[in-house]
Amino acid sequence: MPVWACDGGSGEWEFQSSAFDNATPEDSSESPDDMSIVLGDTLSALNRMPDDLPVDTAWAGEDWGVAVMVARHLRHEEKQEMRRTPCDDEPAHGDVRGKKNGNRRKRLKQHAQWVVRPAVPPA
Repeated sequence: MPVWACDGGSGEWEFQSSAFDNATPEDSSESPDDMSIVLGDTLSALNRMPDDLPVDTAWAGEDWGVAVMVARHLRHEEKQEMRRTPCDDEPAHGDVRGKKNGNRRKRLKQHAQWVVRPAVPPA
């Protein structure tokens, strides 16, 4: 989770609901309803820890943190599909597929919790 998708006014990083929007497809083969994630069970099977993600991920860094959401909640309560989409940069990559309107993004924001807060403090 990048800090630019968070608010830091309270002295702590807090998620913005826009952080839980679908990614912009890079090409026509990608769904406009996907939100990129790292799958915890795959991360564990690869003997990796969430704490390592900001350092190990090529495009992340100290201005990134790691949030967790429970897959069961995403599937059953939010009617989202979990997909395993490993890639060269992240073998534990996945996507959460489904429409994410404003109300759903607000619920996702409330459901998410920090596992690793960004190293950069809020300004």
